[in-house]
Amino acid sequence: MGQQPNIELEESDLPRKTPEPAPARRWRPTKAGLITSPEQKPVGGAFGHIGPDHGWAQRVVDAVELPDPDPDLRDVVVGLTQARAASFGRAPVREDVEVALILCGYGDNPPPDRIERRALWLAAAPHDKRPGQTAVQDVNPEYLRMKPAELRYALKNG
Repeated sequence: MGQQPNIELEESDLPRKTPEPAPARRWRPTKAGLITSPEQKPVGGAFGHIGPDHGWAQRVVDAVELPDPDPDLRDVVVGLTQARAASFGRAPVREDVEVALILCGYGDNPPPDRIERRALWLAAAPHDKRPGQTAVQDVNPEYLRMKPAELRYALKNG
């Protein structure tokens, strides 16, 4: 609506600008060692390969019915699942659990050395600093990156 010509507006009657908040300050990490960019992610050596979400491995393993109710087997499978997922740079999936179980000697006609290694890994599991650490260090990294069918073939044929 326009202004009537016979009414004079004073400065106090005119619309005012509403104050706006200042721009947000730039965020900075407050904790030492907090990773804020992909370039800062440590790789190799004592750090290994850090995956996106290792806690998810426990949930994925819990969703699968393990062939043995031994809690040490769960720890070994979680460790191998985490290692395989981290080698691909992604969160753990069900196929990672399948590969971990094959490496532990479960499945169709496992080689005898797999069963022996599983026994060693299960005996070492309660003493591992991280779940399945002994198993992860003992497994050939190439095996972790194979598909389940390729891994079965590689283990049977040497």
